[in-house]
Amino acid sequence: MSELAFSFGGISLSAETKRLYVTAELVASNGDPRIQPTGFPDIGPVFYPDPSGKHGQICLIESEASMANRLEEVCVDDKYTGTLRSEFAGLPYIRAMKGEQFMTASTLDGHRFASEYIMKAKLREDNGDAKKDEKLVDYVKRVLEGSADNIPAANVPRIFRLAMELDPLSLIHGFQISLKGELTFVGLRSPRALTASIVGLNAGPVGVPGVRIDPIGTGDAGQAIFRKERIVAQKIQANFAIDVGLLTGLAVGPKPAEDETDEQKNQRELSEKSRRNLLVALALWKVARFLKDLSEGHRLRTECDLVLESAKYKTKWKGDSQDFPFDQIITDSEKENEDKPAEGSLRDMIDNSALPQDRFPLTLEFGG
Repeated sequence: MSELAFSFGGISLSAETKRLYVTAELVASNGDPRIQPTGFPDIGPVFYPDPSGKHGQICLIESEASMANRLEEVCVDDKYTGTLRSEFAGLPYIRAMKGEQFMTASTLDGHRFASEYIMKAKLREDNGDAKKDEKLVDYVKRVLEGSADNIPAANVPRIFRLAMELDPLSLIHGFQISLKGELTFVGLRSPRALTASIVGLNAGPVGVPGVRIDPIGTGDAGQAIFRKERIVAQKIQANFAIDVGLLTGLAVGPKPAEDETDEQKNQRELSEKSRRNLLVALALWKVARFLKDLSEGHRLRTECDLVLESAKYKTKWKGDSQDFPFDQIITDSEKENEDKPAEGSLRDMIDNSALPQDRFPLTLEFGG
């Protein structure tokens, strides 16, 4: 048995762990088996046959893209300004302001720190090696020592360290930098490390009637009977996959010092390991927080109110499953010791990661 590489919230992972899978069973919280799935224009609900033949028709209740949005939202204290929860104090992220008016943040924007709005914004003050009035995209090019469409191949991995020090959450949900005319080099991207979806197994469509009434009587709205698409499913299942191998292999360590000593190298490598462990902990926390919300009943859409029945995890696709300790993950992440973050808490892990101290958040001038 290999030495344990990481432990958080009751979950221990060995150095050989490449994936962590969480499967949760959900039920309709109001007892009505009819569920409103995600729908798409001209397609409606998505049904497809289970290739194994075990679960009949499968219906996509919540897509991977939609779940990414929900797993990002659990981290914010204010979904209108993107302010992170207190557990994340000290974790870098970016907000863009127009004077005193809030415009967007990397915690809200669909492209995270790689958003065109954020990339084209300018720093308000010097910050580390980023200069006042420098556009973020120009800072990125300077760090990579490249031009709009030409980045030396050996410098490309620097984007992961830069993302870690600007917006670590982007490494969990993925990003791609592409700004027409300013930074179009292919390959400045990171894939999604946390993937999730909710599906209905042995599912079938149900047509539910609705009536629109015009009580004022102008005739503009009219009166009509219409059909709403709903489903019933024998089982509702939320599936999460964390690419631990990806997160623990990213080159996210601090920049090496010139004429680096052995002691400095050892400290840098320790900080890199702490940063990688932090990314895995953040991914676990996101899943745990979402399931915690479901344990109390959580409405995804007007007629899609679900509650958690059970949650299991495993680290091998065909391995044995164990109860997923979402309550313990949440509790341990918030622990304090005499008003200071307790060892193993999220804030303690953030403190040990040697991240820039003045990027919670880093404020840019929008449209500068």
